[in-house]
Amino acid sequence: MWGLRPWYGRRSRAVAAPLLLVVALMVCCSGLWAFTAISPQTGCATGSSCHMKDGSARQVFAGHSVGIPQRVNADSVEMRSGMHLGPLGPRALKGLLSLGVVWWIINKAKVWLETPSRPYSSDTNPEEGANSVRAEYDTWTKEGVLEHYWGEHIHMGSYDMTKQTGYNKNDPVVLAFLRATFGHMDDFKAAKFQFTDEMLEWSGATAPKKILDVGCGIGGTTRHLAKKFPDAEITGITLSPEQVNRATNLAKEAGLTNVKFQVTNALDMVFEDNTFDLVWGCESGEHMPDKQKYIQEMSRVLKPGGNMVVATWCERDPDPIFTLEERTTLKYVYDEWSHPYFISIGRYAKFMEETGVLEKVETDDWAEQTLPSWRHSIWVGVWSPWYWMKVTATRPKAFLGFVRDAYCLERYHRAMKRGLLTYGMMKAVKKA
Repeated sequence: MWGLRPWYGRRSRAVAAPLLLVVALMVCCSGLWAFTAISPQTGCATGSSCHMKDGSARQVFAGHSVGIPQRVNADSVEMRSGMHLGPLGPRALKGLLSLGVVWWIINKAKVWLETPSRPYSSDTNPEEGANSVRAEYDTWTKEGVLEHYWGEHIHMGSYDMTKQTGYNKNDPVVLAFLRATFGHMDDFKAAKFQFTDEMLEWSGATAPKKILDVGCGIGGTTRHLAKKFPDAEITGITLSPEQVNRATNLAKEAGLTNVKFQVTNALDMVFEDNTFDLVWGCESGEHMPDKQKYIQEMSRVLKPGGNMVVATWCERDPDPIFTLEERTTLKYVYDEWSHPYFISIGRYAKFMEETGVLEKVETDDWAEQTLPSWRHSIWVGVWSPWYWMKVTATRPKAFLGFVRDAYCLERYHRAMKRGLLTYGMMKAVKKA
């Protein structure tokens, strides 16, 4: 949830990368200082003059000893200062202590990052669970960080993988950042428009007159569809009042009169049966505590002959059975971003077929073309840090949230890359 032009062009990225590398090298050097502080030959601290048991004197430079024409009688190694410390000098002891502190901090940070902070709570109280989703989106909308970096489309982008010289899914994080910085990647926000157009084409809808956008966010897709179908009436629904307000204002700024937004629970919609020609659900199924009800409600309000299309993050098919490690990973990605659970693409298809009113059910996995979005979301914030830094200046605790979100984005990337998560695409037509 990051970056905005004009700062994250290729030239500015070329400035950011070396700076970050310098910081990384400084950290590494400070960690290695303890080892260079001790000569492997003498056990003496770097820069010190030591007297050896054989009576010779040695001067130590950068961990290597150089003989000094001098003999003394000594039963142990002593520093020139006269302090008797055995094989370790004071700098070495401080270095080892520093390494211990660094290790402790890293371990604590790792535990903190890998402990989910925002679990969904609908198992015992559905209303409380709904409120947790609403609260998250209300906060993100008021802060403006998500909109600033992701634009009006709060969903994944679609990338032409034949042209992405700045992305390789198998890269470790540091190499991935360097490749993205100096290579080519599609524009982050433009990729989201590309996804919307591809999803519309895949849906099979041609000239819908009434469209429902289920889980509309701040209305980026809703407004995009309103422009594509100026004669249509488009409605966007969300649980977040803040999103409704922002979406409505953006529609007014764009001069759109054929679109409206309202707070509505997708599992209990207020619309009459057979109302819409196109029912659109883009990355809203993840938040639904009852996936079957989600499909049923969308099919209920869909007109006979109308098109339904759903895009959502899914877990892989449960055959073979999930390992403990896989379940632990899934629990993290669910609980960190207040998701109740995911299901497989096949299960969504089964729910569609079980409605009894949908036909021509088709599915696909778009993981490959959307996979770059996860890391791209991190890089744009590194290339253009000014907005989230401004938010942090007024609300310092927000920084920890940004760190957690960046870590979570990387975890999602790895889970989808290995096939534990998939990007589910489902479509159907309501029987006439």
